[in-house]
Amino acid sequence: MTTNEINGTATIALIAITLLAGLILDWLARPRLRRWAEAHNRIVIEAIAIALGGQFTFWSLVIALLFLADPFIDAAMLAAWQPVFDLAIVLAITIFVVRLLINLVDTYLRHRQIGNISLINNLLRGLGALAIGGTLLVSYGVPLGPLLTVIAGSSLGLTLALREPLANFFAGVQIIASNRVRPGDFIRLASGEEGIVTDIRWSDTYIRQLANNIIIIPNAQMISQIVTNFSRPEPELAVLVDFAVGPDADLARTEAIVLDVARTVLAETPGGVATFEPLVRFNVIDASGIRFTVVLRGQSFTDQFLLRHELIKRLRERLRAEGIAPPTQIVRLQSEE
Repeated sequence: MTTNEINGTATIALIAITLLAGLILDWLARPRLRRWAEAHNRIVIEAIAIALGGQFTFWSLVIALLFLADPFIDAAMLAAWQPVFDLAIVLAITIFVVRLLINLVDTYLRHRQIGNISLINNLLRGLGALAIGGTLLVSYGVPLGPLLTVIAGSSLGLTLALREPLANFFAGVQIIASNRVRPGDFIRLASGEEGIVTDIRWSDTYIRQLANNIIIIPNAQMISQIVTNFSRPEPELAVLVDFAVGPDADLARTEAIVLDVARTVLAETPGGVATFEPLVRFNVIDASGIRFTVVLRGQSFTDQFLLRHELIKRLRERLRAEGIAPPTQIVRLQSEE
């Protein structure tokens, strides 16, 4: 075997090793790094691992073509394709930077359990598309100065034509920046609509009702009206349950029984805060009986319904078993004249 054949075989082996290393890093090492970063809450490392998707394979091809394949490719052909390689390299770097910024925001929102915010994601994607487009134009020698001048000159007319969409857009930005609501929060509007915020988009905020219907509210209206956020400052909330017993009931014994049932409900019902000590407050006494309020604590707004259901069911059964009479029903008769 001649020296040239040995060198050619070694070069082919080196090219194969380079391409194989790129594929291994891209399809085996990178997913493992991403899973490790996600499990250990390493936001930056996870975002970098996502943004690197395809990068190792691309750069292994670039190294193989530009630095290792000289013996097999004509120098004139390489020179002719050099501008294409340069453009591909610039685009690869630009795409990596854009994907890194987008994934940093997306990973941060996901790890903070804020959920998906389409407004931020779409805004970053739009800016990324502009960056990639600008890179292409500059690479082909297109001057950006006149183009930016035309855009700036037409911005006033566009602002007037898109006044309402822009108002909703900047209202959405204000909602996100002020952190008044975020996806996953249970809110109630002053107009009466309530539900879980699922997304904040370019112009609207999407709210899913408990009946699984979607309410679409323009962002400008979300800013201008009073919003009750049941998930802030913490999702736990007090659950008030009204009950009543007969007028002759022993209040001390009734209170002890109610507290015992309430503790059991909090400990055994999903959504109850087992460490919370329930309260009983007598508030009304009249001829029909004595009314009181039981205070429980739920982990979220929707947990109150099951807690209330279980308390009423168990408390009624327990009071009946203990011989404590229910309120007296008063029937008023009105004579006809």
